[in-house]
Amino acid sequence: MSDQAPSLPHTVCVVIPMYNGADSIEQTLASLAEQTRLPDHVIVIDDGSTDDGPQRVRDFVAPFRLTLLHQANEGQASARNHGMRHSEETFVGMLDADDQWRPRKLELQLALYDELTRQGRPVGLIDCYTQVNYSDGRQQLDNHRKSGRHFYDFIHENVVNGVSTALVKRDVIMQLGGFDASLRYSEDRYMWTRIAEHWEVHTVPEVLLERTVNAGNMTANPKKYYPNKLRFIDVYLARYGEQLSKQQRIDFVLGNHTDFLNAFSRKGEHAEVIGVYRRMLDCSWQALIFDSGKPTLRYLYACAKTWRKAAASTTAH
Repeated sequence: MSDQAPSLPHTVCVVIPMYNGADSIEQTLASLAEQTRLPDHVIVIDDGSTDDGPQRVRDFVAPFRLTLLHQANEGQASARNHGMRHSEETFVGMLDADDQWRPRKLELQLALYDELTRQGRPVGLIDCYTQVNYSDGRQQLDNHRKSGRHFYDFIHENVVNGVSTALVKRDVIMQLGGFDASLRYSEDRYMWTRIAEHWEVHTVPEVLLERTVNAGNMTANPKKYYPNKLRFIDVYLARYGEQLSKQQRIDFVLGNHTDFLNAFSRKGEHAEVIGVYRRMLDCSWQALIFDSGKPTLRYLYACAKTWRKAAASTTAH
């Protein structure tokens, strides 16, 4: 990166939605206190918590301005919007209440933004690589690298490496009206898609986020989240369906269903696997060959297990 020009003046607000985050919020705030470039303002939005997370925020001794807001439980999209409405800074950094930033995150992201801006690039969002830590001890590296226009990449998957990686120009999000509060799942992917429609997305190619995935996530409880995924599909296609080719629409729908079909299959919830696969077939015959035929194999396995269980039940009676 060039060091010929001085850094542009920026201010940063970190927005943290929190629901029952008492077990992690102090570590999350501590990771901000350890930043080599401190945030100017941190806003925690208590999204109807029933634990003592809010008190832990009040008790935290912060080297930055720290604001605690409250709302009824309305979901992360609503909480983030609430926080952003109370911010005035140039940038908004997204952070979940159980994730932690590594010390140089803001420093390196702002440096990349300055360099790209000097090149005349229309930057809307900068993310970074993520170390994902699962509650069972597994680890995963999320390292999608972006360097420009990526609108169509979001058809296939969310290519931002976790919501807590995102550093976004505040006026960009406010211009788009904030997150869609009607969505309780994939609201971040929808927002990143809208940003990528008009602005560039870039990545600092370094792990700057530690993300925690626990028993409450989609993989562990797909029944809870699947109806929200269906809502996301409808909202996405209502906005972008006409911009996509027929094949792109098919890929989008099948890909989103496959995420949940796989989660149901791993949990042995065979009836749900069958139901998801039939929705995929309703969309297109290409469900038969999608993802190298893996959903079809999982479907056939679920059918076999279901038939075997029914036969065993009949025999027992």
